[in-house]
Amino acid sequence: MPAQKNKDIKSAYDLLQIISRDEKARMIYEARQAEIHDQLTRLHSAHQKGKFEGKAEGLEEAKVNFARLMLSEGEDIVKIVNYTGLSREEIEKL
Repeated sequence: MPAQKNKDIKSAYDLLQIISRDEKARMIYEARQAEIHDQLTRLHSAHQKGKFEGKAEGLEEAKVNFARLMLSEGEDIVKIVNYTGLSREEIEKL
């Protein structure tokens, strides 16, 4: 039996045996596992949100850099607004 060969598996197996006999212990264990799962889900969501916001910041920076380049080339502000999606006021501040 693998549980006899690996110390960690044996410990987990022993815990499972104890929990499966005691309904209250099982409920506590399941609640704890649910909490761990929820925390991991929140962390994953926060990580994904951070990646998305980072990409959005990078996009905004690229728009500003492109607008600056167009301004340096003497392009019309209306054209820059259309190409970048930045507001006229944002471009005028550049």
